[in-house]
Amino acid sequence: MATWAETDPRVRQQYGREITKISTEMNWWNKFINNSETAIIMTDLRAEKPEGGTVRIYFRDDIEGDGVFGNQNFDENRGKQNSLYQDVDYELFGQSVVSKNKKIESKMAAENFRQKTKTDLPKWIATRTDRIITAKLTAGATNIVACSAASGVYAANATTSIKAGDVLSVQAIREMKKRAKNGVDGAGNPHPMIEPAFKKAVTREGDIADYIDYYVLIVGQYGANQLKNDPEWLEAQKLAATRGNTNPLFSGALGEIDGVIVFERNNWNAKRAGILTSDILKFEVTSNGNTVTYATGFNNYAGVTGHKTEIALFLGATAGLLPIDEGFDYYEDDKDAGRKLEVAVDRGLGFAKAHFKGKTTEEQASEYHDKDFGSAVIVYSAE
Repeated sequence: MATWAETDPRVRQQYGREITKISTEMNWWNKFINNSETAIIMTDLRAEKPEGGTVRIYFRDDIEGDGVFGNQNFDENRGKQNSLYQDVDYELFGQSVVSKNKKIESKMAAENFRQKTKTDLPKWIATRTDRIITAKLTAGATNIVACSAASGVYAANATTSIKAGDVLSVQAIREMKKRAKNGVDGAGNPHPMIEPAFKKAVTREGDIADYIDYYVLIVGQYGANQLKNDPEWLEAQKLAATRGNTNPLFSGALGEIDGVIVFERNNWNAKRAGILTSDILKFEVTSNGNTVTYATGFNNYAGVTGHKTEIALFLGATAGLLPIDEGFDYYEDDKDAGRKLEVAVDRGLGFAKAHFKGKTTEEQASEYHDKDFGSAVIVYSAE
């Protein structure tokens, strides 16, 4: 009896690397993922591949204290630095497919199926990862800009006043950036400052080296269309076109306004990831009777009497945490008495919105405790 499953571990390792590379490139979030603390989504490489559990990631708060002067000894006034933490669910993540032909009868047929899986499995992986990241970044925001047609934004850290006509505007984007820079929420309470997602090096007059800070805003179809009807947005894009802006930061973006790069996405539906609306209750997956709930409470962003809204993501550095292992392991197995071929992949992976917590009373007094670290949302009427 013929066997079609690849048994050479070196070949399987190479296939796993190919699927890792392709699925990473397919993931919409790939351009924002890096192992640096300045990345929007910071990876945390893990050597182990546990059956399930959590990964603890630490954050160092700012050093506090007056320091020493003159001939004072350091031990007379040492600085204090709190360490906050976040536990990220980390599990094996994988998928498998079996050939549909009644019987694989040649090496070529087996290879054809194998090659198709190198497209189909990465596509599934990219979509699932995209949905996990998008849903978790959206749920339970602690800094909210609620758009208002009358005043630009509502003076509250909630969305319950949003009604028809309260659309996304340049004014609302500027307000969100101001809050991110100043470290306040919609109610005027202290909130972690959001560090920029990107810094562009520039040389100012007199050969002075400087940087321009950029944040990222990701809108859905409602927000994109609303901006395209905002005269202030249209004028800003005309000026950018006149200047011939070729900055690679803006590649694929809808545009830029005052240091906020705006990206447009489709809206979330049954098959695709995308920007969420408040009529979607949760994102969960059921497999073999086991249900994993990744995120809930999107309906909490609804407006007056449940008015449907869209939730745009405003992101800076370390908005999300992505512990991963080195890549997908690849498996093949003969099925149905050797007539069919199964291909499977898995890797260790987890994701969480950065939202650090302290253990001690002193740590919990930090402005970073139990608040979103590098993200916020702008919410507006879905019309």
